[in-house]
Amino acid sequence: MTYVIAISGASGSGKTTFAQSLKAFYEQNGSRAVHVSSDSFFKKELPRMISPADGNEYPDWNHPTSVDSDAFVKAVEENKNCGEYDFVIAEGVNIFCFEGLCSIADVKIFVDASPEMRIYRRIARNTVLMGQSVEYIGNYYLKCARYREAEFSLASARHADLHVNNEWGFDIEAEAKRIDKILK
Repeated sequence: MTYVIAISGASGSGKTTFAQSLKAFYEQNGSRAVHVSSDSFFKKELPRMISPADGNEYPDWNHPTSVDSDAFVKAVEENKNCGEYDFVIAEGVNIFCFEGLCSIADVKIFVDASPEMRIYRRIARNTVLMGQSVEYIGNYYLKCARYREAEFSLASARHADLHVNNEWGFDIEAEAKRIDKILK
């Protein structure tokens, strides 16, 4: 049997780190696992939003429709049904908003950290990976991302079977035991 573990949380909460750590843990213990990230399914043309903070229009990376959810769910299902894996770890900001994913997920995990920690991680990541300035990252977060986080990502936490606080890291072995209790 192949289990689908869905991991969501706001930007900078540590979803990807948690998913990669969980995959490595399972593989070190003899299981076969694959990580499918919704980040690989962003649409070329993003939806736009009018910021409640300043009334200007911005590209909306934080709306569920910014991801091709059908293609993402299909990729998760294909990995689940191919017979190669014991665990499919699906991860992304708004994936609990995708009804198709929630219906096939065996465990839904919400990873969280304080807004201060999340913005710090977002700055650290985006300056290096995307070459964005600290000012741009801060402005975009304050004018756009935080509104969508409240509307979609943080609101979707109610669908989670487990909540993981990642303010200062996590114990992947302990979290894997919590997941195992749900799967049994």
